[in-house]
Amino acid sequence: MLFDEVSIRHSDVHSIGVPVIVYGTRWCAKTQMIRRYLDRLGVPYSFIDLDSDPLGKDQLRWLTGGHVLHPTVYVGGHLLIEPDTRSLGRALAYAAAE
Repeated sequence: MLFDEVSIRHSDVHSIGVPVIVYGTRWCAKTQMIRRYLDRLGVPYSFIDLDSDPLGKDQLRWLTGGHVLHPTVYVGGHLLIEPDTRSLGRALAYAAAE
């Protein structure tokens, strides 16, 4: 089964049941693109602003082995580093199917 933006749109994203966390900055265009994508799909997520949340930055370093790359998206145990919307859509569809 291929997971893409179409499959996630037609799934019940509110029943994904896994946490979605976006690590990024407010000034990063790619972070804003990812947030708009999640908003458009109606996917609830937490946003960790790396400029204003030192604990969030430490958590990201721990998750990535010391790197602070953004956006990084955590989807129910899977870490996506600098994803595009297609790979994020696949991860969300996979999480919804579990």
